[in-house]
Amino acid sequence: MAHLAHYREAHPLVFVITHWINLIAMIVLIVTGFCIHFPFWPYFESLARGMHVFFGFVIFLNCVFRIIAAFFVKTAPTGGTRKQVTDYKTWLPQKDNRHQGLIWIKYYLFLKKDHPLGAKLGVPQKISYLFIPVLIIVMFYTGMCLWVPTMNLPFFAAGTNLVGGLMSMRIIHYFMMYVF
Repeated sequence: MAHLAHYREAHPLVFVITHWINLIAMIVLIVTGFCIHFPFWPYFESLARGMHVFFGFVIFLNCVFRIIAAFFVKTAPTGGTRKQVTDYKTWLPQKDNRHQGLIWIKYYLFLKKDHPLGAKLGVPQKISYLFIPVLIIVMFYTGMCLWVPTMNLPFFAAGTNLVGGLMSMRIIHYFMMYVF
């Protein structure tokens, strides 16, 4: 079933551009990540590392820009209307579709056959989209913890030490359980 929000007011050009930048950056990050971890192309690993770092910055800065733009750019939050509100107001389920949360969950669990009609985004989509900026920021932080020019800065070294400390504690725990 076609969605009701396929018009310009629902998807302003600035958000379409940031969406495509995210897509391209994620594809490059996935491909270069595999090339770094499994170097199957000779002499490509250094280029892959450089591209990986560059597109890591691209996706992080794009995420920051998208969050800031949400406070200034207006968008149409509901299907079938061209009434616009500032985009950040549409991040959480609104009054008119909050009651559909259970219906959407049933649909995604294949317990309901018909696609529920709702606002521009369904309730589960809105909730899951709230986690994307958080995940991008966490991935950027962990990447900076591993990148040689920044890994010894106290802010990033603390993250490396925390994860390293947790991993060594886990190894000791398993060693104690299975060896003794």
